[in-house]
Amino acid sequence: MPHLLIPSRQPVALSTLLVSALTLASACGAPVETPEAVQSDAIAYEGARLIIGHGEVIENGTLVVEHDRPVSVGGGSSGVVPEGAARVDLSGHTVMPAIIDTHVQLRETREERVEDLQRKAYYGVGVVLSLGRGASDIAFQVRDEVIPNAARYMTVGRGISRPEPGRNDIPYWISTEEEAKSAVVELAGQDVDMVKIWVDDRNGQYDKLTPELYEAVIDEAHRHGLRATAHIFSLDDAKGLLRAGVDAFAHGIRDMEIDEEGVALFQEHPNVVLVPNLPNRGVKED
Repeated sequence: MPHLLIPSRQPVALSTLLVSALTLASACGAPVETPEAVQSDAIAYEGARLIIGHGEVIENGTLVVEHDRPVSVGGGSSGVVPEGAARVDLSGHTVMPAIIDTHVQLRETREERVEDLQRKAYYGVGVVLSLGRGASDIAFQVRDEVIPNAARYMTVGRGISRPEPGRNDIPYWISTEEEAKSAVVELAGQDVDMVKIWVDDRNGQYDKLTPELYEAVIDEAHRHGLRATAHIFSLDDAKGLLRAGVDAFAHGIRDMEIDEEGVALFQEHPNVVLVPNLPNRGVKED
């Protein structure tokens, strides 16, 4: 991240005018007032280890925040600190960008959901995206609130899949392209943050969304200005979704190693987001 320099706020012409005015006042016998101290709402956080978004780490860094936004970052005293800024000693601490958790399922009641979001914020998560259990009225109410000491909450609402009786009745169950488009229209009316689809036969237990069905969902989502994210399992489905214009994958491919064709498709769609789900704690054999 390049260092941001804050330009001087006292142009030469203004300084000259001020000196002339004081000289005139002195000549007329008027008392000369002492200039007020420069006021600034900037805060300089000094001495911390700074982890920058692109991976750089700065030891004993200075981070300047002004008008609630970072404006300068650098090592030691290299960050430009505005005159009159407050200074906060963060020696022994680490400052890093907030984590964005784009695949969560939080608990159901309002109290539980708020507690989950506050716990996320405590551990450095600034925003979460619910990808399956954020379909209730409570979810949308929480999303639209500003909750103290909590991560921001976003949701895909119900999401879309083929019928999965006995397993999950939250998503829209669709079997035709008309049902696919109708589900997206309803989701758009709820102002969801993304549209989610499940493309998975659950180890052969259910039919999964066909290319015709998920293409209809993705096209309709884009028509409403929404992005589409996909739960997947197989490499073949990932390839088909890339060709259909999917915007994100809710996690990685799990049936086999990706091949050269899959790599090429990802390269052809460089803006597609792949969410790197963290698995259970690793073991020696992993």
